[in-house]
Amino acid sequence: MKKWIPFSLLVLITLLASCTPTNKAETKKAVVRFTEPAELLTLDTTQEEDFTSFNAQNQVLEGLYQLDENDEIIPAVAKALPEISEDKQTYAITLRKDAKWSNGEPVTANDFLYAWRRAVTPETAPSYASLFVSSIKNADEIYQGKMTPDQLGVEAPDEYSLVIHLVKPIPYFTSLLTFETFFPINKEFAEKQGKNYGTSSETTLYNGPFTLTDWEQNSDTWKYVKNPKYWDKQNVNVEEIQTTVVKSTSTAVNLYQTGELDRVVLDGEFSKQYKNDPDFQNQNDTKMGYLRFNQDQDKLLHNTQLRKAIALAMDRETFVNNVLGDGSIAATGFIPQNFVKNPKTGEDFRKENGVQQTFDKDAAKQAFNQAKKELNKEHMTFVYLTKDTDTDKKIAEYITSQITEVLPGIEFEIAALPSNNLQERYLSGEYDVAFGQWMPDFKDAITFLDMFVSTSGLNHVNYNNPTYDQLIQAAVSTDAANEEKRWSDLRQAEHVLIAEDYTIAPIYQQQTALLQKKTIHGVVKHSFGSPYSFKYIQVTEKNK
Repeated sequence: MKKWIPFSLLVLITLLASCTPTNKAETKKAVVRFTEPAELLTLDTTQEEDFTSFNAQNQVLEGLYQLDENDEIIPAVAKALPEISEDKQTYAITLRKDAKWSNGEPVTANDFLYAWRRAVTPETAPSYASLFVSSIKNADEIYQGKMTPDQLGVEAPDEYSLVIHLVKPIPYFTSLLTFETFFPINKEFAEKQGKNYGTSSETTLYNGPFTLTDWEQNSDTWKYVKNPKYWDKQNVNVEEIQTTVVKSTSTAVNLYQTGELDRVVLDGEFSKQYKNDPDFQNQNDTKMGYLRFNQDQDKLLHNTQLRKAIALAMDRETFVNNVLGDGSIAATGFIPQNFVKNPKTGEDFRKENGVQQTFDKDAAKQAFNQAKKELNKEHMTFVYLTKDTDTDKKIAEYITSQITEVLPGIEFEIAALPSNNLQERYLSGEYDVAFGQWMPDFKDAITFLDMFVSTSGLNHVNYNNPTYDQLIQAAVSTDAANEEKRWSDLRQAEHVLIAEDYTIAPIYQQQTALLQKKTIHGVVKHSFGSPYSFKYIQVTEKNK
């Protein structure tokens, strides 16, 4: 039997059909595909020490303040910039009430109290506890076990207010609050996860622009997914960022060329090859690459003349031009160019403090001869610790071959390891020379220098010089309010560290060469703090 459809219903069906999208591409979410050169080790902000972890945490977590596209400090969980007392030692901060965790719970002042107390408690304190110890009242005493965590100089008068008491005026303190170790942690969630907190996407709670999915500590892929609970979600335009660990630059470039990646960082060979490509970019950076010498009492590198010999045996200019080839700058000191300026004259620190280390074959040989006499050794073998990426292995091979050429009698065993194994071995002191990179945590020269104080939790090279300690102590205490004296303290400290004790050997100031699709915009590179912010990414059209 034939069924009749009323004319009015037929018209409605026709209208609905005409409004239904027919082009599936128009409804697809904005997705970008990036790489990381190393595994993500942790999302626990009191445990991180590697760049991949810093980068990930900055996308999925958020502190009181954040850096915008121009590295200016802007409110995040805080409603506004701090109200600072006349003596510059008390900061009052009001939190926004619409900041939420990914489970829907509000982000409160107690989440900051919990995270910060955890960061100075000896049993849970990270290497970055030094940032609290040098700034917040009673943090040092708590870290030394002389006070309890609840005595930390931070109060929460109510759920959305924080009052921070400093041990002295710190001009860069607000920028310090953008750093990951100052991010909040939800106490109930973290304690429920116990030791598993931050070790997988499922055992982490998020309050940033994205959440993380499909990640465990051994994963080589993960996804950042737009966080529907994020207070500023209307300004997050990308829906998903697919991330893959790719340690081979040639593999990454191939994936880029076949359309499987939207952005890849290039090493020297590929930088030269693609420098005229329309997708090529070169970004200024303040990250320093350097050699760390283990100066423990039972190590040969406890000898200053030996460290000096190795430090002066490297031709940094040839290295950055022939090996890196990405625009990186040969290092002459540890504070990078175009980072901080003399507060009185405006002179750049690097220019004013001049050359602290440079290639000097004759001086290197002379120092080595002296070291051999002092150590009563003619031949020495060192373990050189580095990451297992293409670039890091090339750096290791070039540097060690140049040192052994200038200094016959020295040999190296290169240990190229994945990030998690590398970190364990470095922290345990099972190395002689370790390649490292340091990006400033905040905009002040002391972020490069205070980690070598003898009591610092970041001093894994076992350096100990009372003169150096006194200079840093003066910069953070007695001379803190005197800009001119403080500047002089920091200049002298770098000289002692690099040109007298040869504690480390700065090699280069990184400049980042990369290929990035024209459809991708707003990948923000920071000069301090976390390397990148993905919050501002936009995709202008569908990638092909």
